[in-house]
Amino acid sequence: MEKADEDIILAIIVSSITLVILAVFTTLFFLVFVRKKRILNRNKEELSRNFERQLLETRLEIQDQTLNNISQEIHDNFGQVLSFVKLSLNIAKTLPTPEKDEKINESTRLIAGVITDLRDLSKSLSFERIKIAGLYQVINDETDRLNRSGIIQTELQLTGQPFVLGPQTDLILYRMFQEILNNTIKHSGSKSMKIILGYHGELFTLHIKDFGNGFDSNQVKKPQGLGLSNMKQRAALIGASVAIDSQPGNGCSVSISLDRNNSILNSHEQNIHRPGR
Repeated sequence: MEKADEDIILAIIVSSITLVILAVFTTLFFLVFVRKKRILNRNKEELSRNFERQLLETRLEIQDQTLNNISQEIHDNFGQVLSFVKLSLNIAKTLPTPEKDEKINESTRLIAGVITDLRDLSKSLSFERIKIAGLYQVINDETDRLNRSGIIQTELQLTGQPFVLGPQTDLILYRMFQEILNNTIKHSGSKSMKIILGYHGELFTLHIKDFGNGFDSNQVKKPQGLGLSNMKQRAALIGASVAIDSQPGNGCSVSISLDRNNSILNSHEQNIHRPGR
């Protein structure tokens, strides 16, 4: 066999081996790509399921807290007012006309106030209120309720111009607000608190300060510490951060911040509501 023929055969063999290697490499690359894609899809589906579960839990907890508030409001406010109206009308029966008319007019005003308060409470039962009114207005309504009830004196301050965060984000932030509020009422011993809602550029902040007993901030590292672990999990769900500052005897400050450009909630919602799901 001549040298030229040997070179041709060798070139053919090398080319064939190269093609086989490339084919094997391409096949392996494709299989690895498909496997990683399947893992990624499973992870996305798991995140979506977790997101839906967290939202459902949040809705149920808000509903439960709202019903507790309504029960307390009916007992402490409406019940007392209506009892007073009943007593006043019974007394009016025995009074001369001028005093009777005054008692009836007073009772009418009290009943009108009860009707207005009932309408406000009925609005608070709907999740659509958070979507329509926005986070600031819902928190403002809650602080008004607290001040009327005398449970704790609450000051609400707004800085900046409120912008839209999204109904799901507002829902989770409102539940976090409820958790902080409940912790303050149950554990702080404070007679007053201050709430600051801030909207600056793309940054949202919620700052809540009480003037009560305070506690060692290191306790927040414990999962059972005042339910704060659960609150931090919700913050992580929407890409927010939580900072707690407290010392015994100096009250407690809780700050939540969220840059809506960095929010991870939108991508979760897109996974949930994307076509074909």
